[in-house]
Amino acid sequence: MKIRKNDDVILNQDKVVGTFYQKTVPAGTKLRVWKACRDGTLYCSTDHQTLIVSASEVTKVEKPLPTVKVGDIFVSSWGYDQTNIDFYKVLSVKNKTAVLAEIGKTRNYTGALNGTCVPDPTVVGKKCLTKRIQCYKDTPCFRLTSYSSAYPWDGKAEYFSEWA
Repeated sequence: MKIRKNDDVILNQDKVVGTFYQKTVPAGTKLRVWKACRDGTLYCSTDHQTLIVSASEVTKVEKPLPTVKVGDIFVSSWGYDQTNIDFYKVLSVKNKTAVLAEIGKTRNYTGALNGTCVPDPTVVGKKCLTKRIQCYKDTPCFRLTSYSSAYPWDGKAEYFSEWA
């Protein structure tokens, strides 16, 4: 089983780290891999320090894929001078990918050029996006563009602005 970047691993044995101030990291400590080399060297981090271990010293923790169902609504909030809100509906799910369609939104202006909005699933866009299901802090998400990602909508109205 190959260990890659962003995998979670558990230390199999106690590990002494540090040169001057030595500290023992106990076996069973959960680590996050932030760099994996081809020779089996892993650069891992705990909450407070970095460890360099070999792949034989750790066990990979298998995480279940986040669940995404047909009909789920995702929201993307992005922008620089203004806050843009886009809503997406899941049309189909296959293995690790999902087909999304942008849906409409109902805006409620609470001030000059700003307010809140909620999705309107009856208005479905014609363009479909096929995106890989990703996971951020055990929550499913989709990377839409270089500047935006979509996360599950929590049912609350989203703030938007139109300053620019």
